[in-house]
Amino acid sequence: MTVMPASVANSAGTACLCPIRWRHLYTLIEDTRYEVTPSPVDTATSLLFRAWCTGCSAEYTHPFRISAARDQAA
Repeated sequence: MTVMPASVANSAGTACLCPIRWRHLYTLIEDTRYEVTPSPVDTATSLLFRAWCTGCSAEYTHPFRISAARDQAA
């Protein structure tokens, strides 16, 4: 279950205020933060979880996917 961080609680549903909109996004899955990127279509992750802008904490309401760099083994 994803719980909205306190810093995000007041910004839900607002537009990104960063100079380059939606440049860095993240989602929280079981208290673990994952970097995500916009996706042209819905993914299982974007259907089940919410994403926010790293810079201004605005909620990202479009499809997203976990960043490819995160999927690579160390």
